[in-house]
Amino acid sequence: MYSHHKLDHEFQEGTEAVVRYAVCAMPRSGSSLLCELLFSTGQAGAPAEYFDHALMKQFRLRWNAGSFDEYLRALLARKTGPNGVFGFKAHFFQLDQAFPGTTLQAAFPGLRYVYITRADRLRQAISWARALQTDKWAFDHEVRVPRSEVFRRNEIDRLIAGIAERERRWEKLFAESGIEPLRLTYERLVAAPEETVAAALGHVGIADAGSYPAGAPTLRRQADELTEHWVRRYRDGTAQAVAPGVA
Repeated sequence: MYSHHKLDHEFQEGTEAVVRYAVCAMPRSGSSLLCELLFSTGQAGAPAEYFDHALMKQFRLRWNAGSFDEYLRALLARKTGPNGVFGFKAHFFQLDQAFPGTTLQAAFPGLRYVYITRADRLRQAISWARALQTDKWAFDHEVRVPRSEVFRRNEIDRLIAGIAERERRWEKLFAESGIEPLRLTYERLVAAPEETVAAALGHVGIADAGSYPAGAPTLRRQADELTEHWVRRYRDGTAQAVAPGVA
């Protein structure tokens, strides 16, 4: 069965990875939704954040992978789909730390790139701020210690700047490496998920990409009335009164 980080889904070993792709992610850009929909087609492997430090530690323990090279071998063996497609999702700094220099291409020859961003940086930053404050990164995540959500203009400004910096880093990598990624947006994914997933499948090399419908996602939109309240407050320039129901 599918889970948000694919911890419970492993393919039968023995299939060589002949197609390799990366979903280049931005915080709160819909990258998890995109990966879930890609997985549900049965044609795109099981893309997830395999180079997140905490998750990588869990996988290494699960697979008894002592070294990073052993981890890569186990990752490809267990997460390559029956059609030979292996995919992963990563934020820029995860790859920068895991693959210093040019070792990414050496580890994944012929790697193809799908880059997803979000046009509305304000709502993106607000979503990020709320997730950081509550430690709730998906609708169905259980929160062990409930935390208040507090509107802080300086925090939102800092996260908007962080989004811009991450976009700059990705663009620099693409330019310096001669990479032409498929460029997608959160807004396009939400408005036309089937079309967007088909475009991603086609870009990574799946024949007849439009023939593989995506399943119904388990991830749900988290934005709500509080999000819109914060959007209005930010745009109005207010930074005092606390929103209803917010400590």
